[in-house]
Amino acid sequence: MPETSRTWTVDSIEEGIAAVQEDGGRMVRLPLWLLPDGVREGDVLSVARREEDGAAVLTVRVDHDATERALERSREQVEKAPPGNDPGGHIVL
Repeated sequence: MPETSRTWTVDSIEEGIAAVQEDGGRMVRLPLWLLPDGVREGDVLSVARREEDGAAVLTVRVDHDATERALERSREQVEKAPPGNDPGGHIVL
């Protein structure tokens, strides 16, 4: 089987579990120890899979350029959002 690749985006990390969005679609939960040390919420990961001696070998790397592009798109969306009517301050119920 030839090498295949995927893109995972780290949505959240809680209690040693990372929720990642696979290729912009479904969410999967993974043990944090499977991901590179220092991974953070919002990081974009490049995942490559290949077969080697009857085993599936995954290589997971933080794609710093893709992460920065995603953060920039997010900043732009926030800047374009119309101002809300939230006066700020304490929550009122």
